[in-house]
Amino acid sequence: MKYYNPFSKIQRNMNCANENIKQRKDELPRVTAVILNYNGYEDTVKCIRSLQNSTYSNLSFVLVDNGSPDDSGLRLKAEFPNLPIILIEENTGYAAGNNLGIRFAVEKGTDYVLVINNDVIVEPTFLEPMVNSAEKQSAVGMVTCKVYYQSVPNEIFSSAGKMNWWLCTGVNKGNYLKFMQKAESLCYTDFACGVLVLMRNSMLEEAGLFDEKYFMYFEDVEYSLRISSKYKIVYVPSAVAYHKSGGGKGWLNYTELYLYYHTRNRIWAFETEPWYYRFYVIIFTVLISAIKSLVILINLFNYPRKTPKQLWAIWQGLRDGILAKK
Repeated sequence: MKYYNPFSKIQRNMNCANENIKQRKDELPRVTAVILNYNGYEDTVKCIRSLQNSTYSNLSFVLVDNGSPDDSGLRLKAEFPNLPIILIEENTGYAAGNNLGIRFAVEKGTDYVLVINNDVIVEPTFLEPMVNSAEKQSAVGMVTCKVYYQSVPNEIFSSAGKMNWWLCTGVNKGNYLKFMQKAESLCYTDFACGVLVLMRNSMLEEAGLFDEKYFMYFEDVEYSLRISSKYKIVYVPSAVAYHKSGGGKGWLNYTELYLYYHTRNRIWAFETEPWYYRFYVIIFTVLISAIKSLVILINLFNYPRKTPKQLWAIWQGLRDGILAKK
């Protein structure tokens, strides 16, 4: 006697659903997220967990530990044994560390590379609109999104970037950008903040990777300038993430590392521009360094040890930027 199995139809439907899911995954462009860690175990774990909760089904990962002296790289390897991880013996900087991960992803045949800071967490649906925007136009090389502060979730850290030639940098905020920040439609930009950016594989193969001499800061400015003549940069406001931001939110509490590299690298980022603009960049950097120093001096009595280090970082960065350029 043949018995009716009430679960057979359910099982067949589940099998069909699984096949459809697999097919949809195969049809989606492959995205590989590159997460760079340096002494940031807790932040990196949160970042990976948020990416693992992404609704985008064809997302893979590569972790790069930049020689963390606190052994957070080994801890991450134990925490995520199934994820590839590259362990570097010393801190090579943001650009070089990310480049290792990007090369790994490209060699594995990814369609897009997602460069994301380890102190960023994402909304589950952030990736689909970014990939869709890139897929619609082959001329799009990079896609950026709306990033809020984790500590102040309604305050924007970065959005539709813009190259500001008067301030000699790429900017993400300011009164003149409020309209673009609030806009819920896609738009082209000429600057993509490196905190979270989706990069097309073919663009990377043609334009190259981050310039490793920057170590940290302004490598995204230089890269945006380098690719903007051949590729478009798109801002997608429906893609949302949250950044912890470790450099500080004001001159008084900026770290020495930030002050040094931000000062030095501003001069380097525009070295391919005409001589008269390079001269303007140096003059502007001298003036902004003097203003920063005066503001930081307010803290001298409250922080007699920290303030001299901040001042040294600014002027050492200025000196190295000018002399190394020569």
